[in-house]
Amino acid sequence: MKRIAKIVIDVLMYSCFLYLMSYGAIHDLTSHGYVGISLFVLFIVHHVMNFWFYRTIGKGKWNSRRIAMNITDWLLFALMITMAISSIFMTGLVFEWSPMKATQTAREVHLASCCWGFMVMLVHLGFHLDTKLNALENYCRSRVWKMSLLFIAYGLLIAAGVYGFIQSELYVYMFVTGGWKMAAESVTAAVLQLLGISAGMCVVTHLGMKLLKRS
Repeated sequence: MKRIAKIVIDVLMYSCFLYLMSYGAIHDLTSHGYVGISLFVLFIVHHVMNFWFYRTIGKGKWNSRRIAMNITDWLLFALMITMAISSIFMTGLVFEWSPMKATQTAREVHLASCCWGFMVMLVHLGFHLDTKLNALENYCRSRVWKMSLLFIAYGLLIAAGVYGFIQSELYVYMFVTGGWKMAAESVTAAVLQLLGISAGMCVVTHLGMKLLKRS
């Protein structure tokens, strides 16, 4: 039951990310604010339900895989906190009752932390899907044609990720260029771009884990 609850929370968090990252097409500040608050609440619940992570930090052996996963987890934690703090300074644009006045610096920090947070979250997701993809590869290993199709699929998903990243122009905010990225033509287009990035990043993370296992 607890495992199912964790999966549901993770799916909800990912869904919140998709909604928030599609703001350019949705353009509803009020709902953006409330979904952002929901994401942070889910983030807290996620950490409470996975508190064992903190209890086991000093235990066991540290291999390259565990180091990479911990760096990703702590980086994501820092980015989520930065997102939350910077969003407080942006509330003046969202809620009339907020006494905060948004500044250009707060905007840039918020947008950069959101975009980097989304990308790092996908690496985190890729780590958790690694075992599933390994199982899929073991299943396909019995037939050459199955492995060929699987790696063709990997290539297509990575290509979709690169295409989605370029089309979404997330780099405009990630590297704090000071400009505005072009909004997607529709909500559907925005979500498809983000799904493509998600699939591509998960595959890249999985393949990267193979290299870490060899080191």
